[in-house]
Amino acid sequence: MAFQPFDPKAPVRIYFTSLPHWRHDGCTYFVTYRLADSVPTQVIQEWDREKTDWLTAHRVKMNAEEGWESAFLSLAEKDRSAFLKHFNRKLNSYLDRGLGPCVLQDPGCSRIVVEGWEHFNGERYDLGDLVVMPNHVHLLVTPIAGHELEDILKSRKRQSAREINLLLGRSETLWQKHSFDHIVRNENALEQFQIYIEDNPTKAKLKSDQFRYRAASKSADGVTK
Repeated sequence: MAFQPFDPKAPVRIYFTSLPHWRHDGCTYFVTYRLADSVPTQVIQEWDREKTDWLTAHRVKMNAEEGWESAFLSLAEKDRSAFLKHFNRKLNSYLDRGLGPCVLQDPGCSRIVVEGWEHFNGERYDLGDLVVMPNHVHLLVTPIAGHELEDILKSRKRQSAREINLLLGRSETLWQKHSFDHIVRNENALEQFQIYIEDNPTKAKLKSDQFRYRAASKSADGVTK
């Protein structure tokens, strides 16, 4: 996988969905996206209240109409990192509990996800390590010039949703609309994300047939566990 360290002097674009997203041309991203039924609405609402409380405790002025997202941008970089680390850890811990139907533990479903990512590898993006967990996906990916990460994710979600729903004989919304992504700043961070991806199934205490791991240099067939 091609890797280019983050350049703090280069222009960075920020936009919001349920979390802020930084965009930096040529960078590698650690991405997490999940099934639509993996976290109940009431849990998301509780986390939003906790985010507001966190910002209030850090003496950040809140605008009731704009919510916590606007206030987040006023944080110093150190506090932004602390905020994201806290709530991302909360999300990942919840996902690793394996709640909801967890259709991705079906080997046919996880294969669709991996092979879907392999389809445009080297054409629209360079694909790094990837793991399909029972209700979410972690991966490393570097968009190729002319292709935006959000467009890549939308395409891979759409393709896999169509094929998985066909396989399962259903028509429900498969993926949560928004994803989490994090710019990989340096080689050390890249190695840490690679370790996290590979170790995630073990930490979640999954059986060998409940996940699918793909190392950057191998195909779906070569790493099926």
